[in-house]
Amino acid sequence: MKTDLDRRRFLESSALALGALALGTDAVAQAPKPGGTFVSARTTEATGLDPQLVPAFSRSARSPLMYNQLVRFEPDMTPVPELAESWEVSRDGLTWTFKLRQGVKFHDGQELTSADVKFTLDRLFEKSPGKSDFIAVDKVEPAGKYGVKFITKEPFAGLLAALGGFWGFIINEAGVKKHGDLNKAAVGTGPYVLEDWKVEQQMTLKKHAGYFKKGLPHVDQVILRVIPDEANIVAALRTGQIHHAFIEDNKNFTLLKDEKSLTGFRSSRLGYDFLNINASRGPLKDVRVRQAISWAVDRAQVLRVAAAGFGRLPAPATAPMKQWQLPEEQWMKFYKPDLDRAKKLMADAGAASGFTVKLGVIPTFPTMVSGAPVIAAQLKRIGITAEIENVEYAVWIKRWLAKDFDMTMNTTPGYADPDTAFFRALHSTKGQNWNSWSVPELDQLLEEGRRTLDQKKRKEIYDKAQLMILENVPHLWLYSADTIDFTQASVKGFRQHPTTLLYGFEGVWMEKA
Repeated sequence: MKTDLDRRRFLESSALALGALALGTDAVAQAPKPGGTFVSARTTEATGLDPQLVPAFSRSARSPLMYNQLVRFEPDMTPVPELAESWEVSRDGLTWTFKLRQGVKFHDGQELTSADVKFTLDRLFEKSPGKSDFIAVDKVEPAGKYGVKFITKEPFAGLLAALGGFWGFIINEAGVKKHGDLNKAAVGTGPYVLEDWKVEQQMTLKKHAGYFKKGLPHVDQVILRVIPDEANIVAALRTGQIHHAFIEDNKNFTLLKDEKSLTGFRSSRLGYDFLNINASRGPLKDVRVRQAISWAVDRAQVLRVAAAGFGRLPAPATAPMKQWQLPEEQWMKFYKPDLDRAKKLMADAGAASGFTVKLGVIPTFPTMVSGAPVIAAQLKRIGITAEIENVEYAVWIKRWLAKDFDMTMNTTPGYADPDTAFFRALHSTKGQNWNSWSVPELDQLLEEGRRTLDQKKRKEIYDKAQLMILENVPHLWLYSADTIDFTQASVKGFRQHPTTLLYGFEGVWMEKA
């Protein structure tokens, strides 16, 4: 059915030395110094910590501190072994067998076994908003104490990306039984153990002494501070009160890049900021209105204002997904504003006189706050009045899950594979269908891409899918802001990740511990 060459592209050996994965280039030159407390700050608190139940960017960023996945994606977006030592795919492409590492301990001292993986996936399939990432999986079965089989309904090319993505963190049943859920607790296998959490102030984590990656982590304690105003984060970096910050307002890169006491990091982000459009609301049901919105919005201007120009336009596949990107000449033409075309589409849809919508914004997300007025001004030119509505994060999550919005600013950490990037967001019946829309032809393409293991054929499928997405406008891919972090110069071993998840804390150490 598939050639051995096709199959080998989906196999990974265990030849990588895990202890080296988290070390930055500076850490190779000198031996890491153990000990100390590492203090990081960001503007937004997590709305909950359960890695299966909380669909928030703020949660997923923190999950790698406390949990591990079977598979982890390196910064170059190649999958590497994590809790799984190795894996193989059957010739018919329907069974994936993962060999687990032995001796991996949860924070409560219990050893990781195949039963924990099965419990995690069964719970995810039953309760998680992320279950659509795994809809092609029929069942998960233990294969002995340290083996797990994923049996799929059809060949599933996106499995590794799903396991190494937003929802793939492995939990244990004892932790869930003890705490009810994991919103305020954490029982994982990760490098740090949750010690204390003062919500909206700080989270304190201590080194997991039994961590399976020998020699990691290096620091004894990590403190995650919540400082809602990023100007205060900038000041805390300058005065040395914090060791690290993930910069959400990209213009602050210019303020900090020449500070001698700091080290700046800037790279392409896997995720992107976008404009959710609810295609079940009023005039937004008409594809011509959504197309008009797309032709009216100047994404390059939104990028300049919201992210100080530090970033790029998504194609829709973002820069780290380089093997899946369309040629620029195919997608860039959709991103050049054309007001005459937009007005004609509005007229053809019977909406020439315009209409009013609510445009949701989370106040603690600087790019949303600064980008929304630009979009509102651009839409005004074609008769659409977008009334900006500030919505508190936890309330926004509930409304978003209930599809209770007209349009809203949004952001995603991104996905390594086009299946996870597009299926959950856009498939009208089997995904989460973020925009309440339906294009049956796209559904068929997404299903075909999911079950095609041949990379060349998959590329052709997703090229077609991306063009169909740009033509039918489920939501507006606005821009992919660069990932920007700053650390004190004394901090070593930090690595950025295209998802902006905090994988890089695992290998951090400090010259002055």
